Amino acid sequence: MTSAGERAKPPPKSQVVIESLDDDRTALYLDSVGLYNRMFPDSERSDPQYFAHILEEKRLGVLYPFNFHYVVAREEDTALGLATGHYLALINLGFIGYLAVDPSVKGGRIGSRLRHRLVEEFRRDARAAGYKDLLGVIGEVEEKNPWLRHLIRQRGAFALDFDYRQPPLGTQLDDVPLVLYVEPIGRPIKRIPAENVRKLLYAIYRRIYRVRFPLKNRTLSRMMKDLEGRKWIGAKRLGHAAHSGSHGGVKE
Repeated sequence: MTSAGERAKPPPKSQVVIESLDDDRTALYLDSVGLYNRMFPDSERSDPQYFAHILEEKRLGVLYPFNFHYVVAREEDTALGLATGHYLALINLGFIGYLAVDPSVKGGRIGSRLRHRLVEEFRRDARAAGYKDLLGVIGEVEEKNPWLRHLIRQRGAFALDFDYRQPPLGTQLDDVPLVLYVEPIGRPIKRIPAENVRKLLYAIYRRIYRVRFPLKNRTLSRMMKDLEGRKWIGAKRLGHAAHSGSHGGVKE
């Protein structure tokens, strides 16, 4: 009780909490899906039930030795941001899928915290799979995206030197030319064995995008053919970065 003349203390500010969700049957998950739908256009969104199906597989334990993570930033029961990613055990890499932060949220480095949590989940996956540490994380970006230059300058990342194409999503009819980058985590990396890149491409198409019969897919077959006769895949020479406005959603 506050006595006369004393100023009441203001209520404590709500803190932003970063946590992993394993259950799609919660109000927080549904709120985060609403944020996802607002932040990404139809042409960049996966099937509406995509995350729910993978989280169910995770609960049933059938993803191992692969794994999936759905990380949310929340203030009480409101989702302020989310990040998703897959751990690919055969090549010990984590694939960063979506990263989005509500544009009304100012400060707090929520995007960086979401990404950091996702990478820490991948590192735990790597140790559980018998590796000393995670080899690195990978993602898909447009070649002229300034974020890619930031990763190259600040984190030792590099774009893999071949013509990568993402399979169509949402309302897209054609595959999408993007850059597939690698960001080292445990130790510096400058190149990857071509055999591992082939495994990586197959895992992306089959495990992440759920393409049926990937080896029958024309785009994947063309990429596989481009890798024939190559022992190592190193860094791709990039053009100039484009200037882009700030936005909350990133499809890496």
